[in-house]
Amino acid sequence: MTSTSRRSLLGMAGLTTAAVAVGGTIALRGSESQAQELTGAATLPGVDTPTHTELTPFKDPLRIPPTLRLNSRSITEINLVNSLQRLHSQLPPTRLWTYGGHFPGPTIEVRSGQKARVAWNNKLSGTLPVKAVWIRPEGPGPGLLPYNRPGSEGGFPRAEVDGLTPWTTVHVHGGHQNGLSDGASEYGVTPGDAQLAEFANDQAAAHLFYHDHAMAITSLNVAAGLVGHYLVRDAEESRLRLPQGEYEIPLMIQEVNFDTDDKGRIDGRILSKRIVHGPEPTPGVMPPALASLCPFTMVNGVVWPHLDVEARAYRFRVVNMSGVRVYRLVVVDEETGKPVRGAMKLIGTDLGLLGKPQTIDEALSLAPAERADLVIDFAAFPGKRLKLVNTIPGQTPGAALPEFTIPYPEVMQFRVEKKRNPKPYAVPATLSPKFRNIKPGDVPKDATERFVLLAFDKSGAMPQIWEMQEVSAQTAPGDGIVQIEIDGTTRTLRRTATVFEDTTTFFASSDTWEKWHFVSVAPPGVPIYHPMHIHLMNFQVVERRSLDSTGLDHAAGKTTKPLTPGAALPIAPEESGWKDTVNVQANTIVTVAGRLAKQSGKVMYHCHILDHEDEGMMRPFVIMPAAVHEIHGMVMEMNGKMGAGHGAHAHS
Repeated sequence: MTSTSRRSLLGMAGLTTAAVAVGGTIALRGSESQAQELTGAATLPGVDTPTHTELTPFKDPLRIPPTLRLNSRSITEINLVNSLQRLHSQLPPTRLWTYGGHFPGPTIEVRSGQKARVAWNNKLSGTLPVKAVWIRPEGPGPGLLPYNRPGSEGGFPRAEVDGLTPWTTVHVHGGHQNGLSDGASEYGVTPGDAQLAEFANDQAAAHLFYHDHAMAITSLNVAAGLVGHYLVRDAEESRLRLPQGEYEIPLMIQEVNFDTDDKGRIDGRILSKRIVHGPEPTPGVMPPALASLCPFTMVNGVVWPHLDVEARAYRFRVVNMSGVRVYRLVVVDEETGKPVRGAMKLIGTDLGLLGKPQTIDEALSLAPAERADLVIDFAAFPGKRLKLVNTIPGQTPGAALPEFTIPYPEVMQFRVEKKRNPKPYAVPATLSPKFRNIKPGDVPKDATERFVLLAFDKSGAMPQIWEMQEVSAQTAPGDGIVQIEIDGTTRTLRRTATVFEDTTTFFASSDTWEKWHFVSVAPPGVPIYHPMHIHLMNFQVVERRSLDSTGLDHAAGKTTKPLTPGAALPIAPEESGWKDTVNVQANTIVTVAGRLAKQSGKVMYHCHILDHEDEGMMRPFVIMPAAVHEIHGMVMEMNGKMGAGHGAHAHS
């Protein structure tokens, strides 16, 4: 490998790793732990001890992860290693668990149709580099104000987290891979062992990502640094001549919090705060708690970075990798303080290109795990400084909103060069000629239909998945029996499972159409949301409606009158393409439809609020070849089991 190619692979962040050619494969290998931590700390200059109580926005340059191109000829080895990296120059170095010594991990690139194999080598050591505490509520109910500040504020330590040692499993989110390679939550590996995975990559060009998926601790492992971009390329994308090379930049947006020292100075250690009501948590008992919002925003592992750009078009591959926060992103002119309307041109969603570009009038919303493929042309802004900010509807973009847990709206800054570009860029009028937007009537009549209620346990404290199965209309009312009106027909459903460990009841045929209804039922005044992710399924949002959910009695676990859909709700441009994750707001019903991948095995669907996933909002389902699926159904019926768990066909 020449010195030039080595630099192009590793980039500036390559100080933390060595690249070694092994049998024609690029392997990212960590050096000895101590040496790696020292070089990792040098990647961003700054302080070595806690010095600041506040951080300066846009002080540090955006970190762009190195690119790692997989091939199909051999196994690529990627080591999970300890690292020290500075996340802001006013912070001491932060201890992290990383892929190949990088945070985020190297951006993996593959060609569509190119099968690739990876050995994810767990070479981590020590205990989890994240401090976790329970804290008391503060301010108006439910008391979210502690989320606005760094520091553990006298919170109750979580001994069960302090003692966590590395247990990891890697999931390529949105990818097509058999169950054995899907990063199953219960298939974690400990240090010294490897997870071997094969990725089919038999899909159109898309922005996927990879992250840890270990049972009960995904939120903590991801917070520790185990995330990375994954790009699939194809010929259709190449023909469009979209901005590429240094003008195509992946952006991983994550919320983060840090602990402080006894003088209130931010010490760089990643902090997870969960708000609990009631008495001090009992050691060894998991209390109901509110998920972990954080005050700061990182992009590619740097808090509030800046990016120097030419006065020309750039392509940004954006993913919200936060554990909880929904981002509503707006581009603001720093000089005028006004939003730059139409600055963002949307060309793709989670799983690929749209048919035609769509102009984002002002704001683009991304829930955890959702992606947006954007083109921003800076040609009209020579010499300007633009900033990307987070806001909520009805508020001034760029304003601090601590009462809405946005104490710092900053995300990142674009510094546009003064030199004008004489060649304006036009986004192609047609992106993917094959793209078709799916309407409710376009879903095949033989698509398997499934119902999933997003409800609460009987105490009303903990959100739950209620996996449902349709039963006879004559079924007697009782615990677990829910009625819902769909297309003018009252359907009767029975709850069959609520947590991952319950019996598997969803079975499916690979490469077939499915239609899923996510029904969110929340008590009055609870503005909960659930970004629902289905593994191995490319889908579109075909309908979203409001829901009269007053008929559900959570304490009794049943309906007293049918749940009734109301008015149709808009589907945003960023939701209008192929997706694998959909955000389901409280008291709505969202219907998605699409085709399962050709791959098979036991996989999962779950809420991508990682605290919710860890605490029970995840369920397995099994995909198998059609002929096997048919025999399996016969066997279940022979044994008196619920053969209908194979799914009911959609009603005409």
